[in-house]
Amino acid sequence: MREDGRDKQFEGSRRLLERARQSVAGGANSNMRVLPYHLPLAIDRAEGARVWDVDGNELIDMNMGYGPLIFGHRPAMVLRAIEEEIQRRGTVLGFPHELSHQVAELVKKSFPSIDLLRFSSTGTETAQTAVRLARAHTGRPLIVMFEGHYHGSSDAVFHRYHAPLDALAAQAQGRAIPGTAGMNGAPRDAIVLPWNDADTLSALMAARGEEIAAIIMEPVAGNAGVIPPRPGFLQCARVAADAAGSLLILDEVITGFRIARGGAQQRFGVRADLTLLAKALSGGVPVGAVGGRADIMQQIVDGRVFHGGVYSGNPMSMAAALAVQRAYDADGERTFADLERGAAQLAGGLRHIFVEAGVPALVRHVGAMLSCFFLKQEDTPEPMDYRAVAEAADAERYIRFQHRAQRAGVYFHPNLFEPWYLSTAHTPAVIDEVLERLETVAKRGDWLAAGADQPQGVGV
Repeated sequence: MREDGRDKQFEGSRRLLERARQSVAGGANSNMRVLPYHLPLAIDRAEGARVWDVDGNELIDMNMGYGPLIFGHRPAMVLRAIEEEIQRRGTVLGFPHELSHQVAELVKKSFPSIDLLRFSSTGTETAQTAVRLARAHTGRPLIVMFEGHYHGSSDAVFHRYHAPLDALAAQAQGRAIPGTAGMNGAPRDAIVLPWNDADTLSALMAARGEEIAAIIMEPVAGNAGVIPPRPGFLQCARVAADAAGSLLILDEVITGFRIARGGAQQRFGVRADLTLLAKALSGGVPVGAVGGRADIMQQIVDGRVFHGGVYSGNPMSMAAALAVQRAYDADGERTFADLERGAAQLAGGLRHIFVEAGVPALVRHVGAMLSCFFLKQEDTPEPMDYRAVAEAADAERYIRFQHRAQRAGVYFHPNLFEPWYLSTAHTPAVIDEVLERLETVAKRGDWLAAGADQPQGVGV
């Protein structure tokens, strides 16, 4: 512990995580929650845009459960729907019920590219099912993916999406690097390309299209610094897939119901063959969905492609999802306009803070998701793919700034590739409060120098 006592602010969190490590591997149920450079943080309660940790510290949360909490923590309509459903049918049935098709009908209103869909519990499951559907439908083996894009942790698609630059293929088209030990060479039959490179994608599809089952992408690269598609890139992918007889899979787990009601497909005017949804689909309960053209989804109906799961479409989660979807249907236009304005307010304020601090930084947002990172060189062109972000960004300075922000009562993830997420609970007044706290941190300047801070507690 530091002698100046600053980390005593999170002493209760540190002790809780130490105890947890005796029974929970690493102390938490996702590695991203206890990275070695995380300050200790364990949450006691949450409400709206705020969380309170076990030490009693109040923080404005810019992580929002990694994106699902579009209406903030503990929205009354979701809690009410869950409570009523538990009283009526309980948590899980193992039988059909009317909630599934009621949710599906509203999802289809938002995503016209979807004829039929299936619900699961996670985004990982949806991506795994989509790859199976694509390979079965086309009879082809290859999947095209992109550097910096994350599609869950199944063997089908889990590549090392945050690979160090020296591990990436020198050529434009590389084999997928396994995302973790234990994958026995998976993901197999996968080619990884740079994001936003239309020429490379078109050339690959022209040369090897007859082998390619699908192109899968995050239509906004949320796991690589919120990189929007270059103008025309998504349309290029659509044309290339059609010409080759391949499928276009848009992973809208992050972007769906966040950058617009109809996600990237609405915002950028592109149509997917298969769409992956989760996160803001249900506003904070475990729900994922894969949906698309009827002829592709018919393979599940016929039993050619298996899809199942005890908790898939469980009534408790579907009740929450129905409440959220009805809210989008009733007031979605105003909701997403407000979120867009809030993101613009936050982004503009952050840019002003860093200009005043004399720190080169890039802040950008697409709808209610935002990225902010510091540049090693002031005159760096805006990075539009994962490699460019990894080369340009000062990751250590970002971690130091995050530590000071957390101590000042604003939480965002210390990994610069993780987006900041806004919710309807982030009112203009709350955003002003975030900016005031961060301006104080920035002016203090003790986060600028290398070696100024060392994380304590978790994983260290």
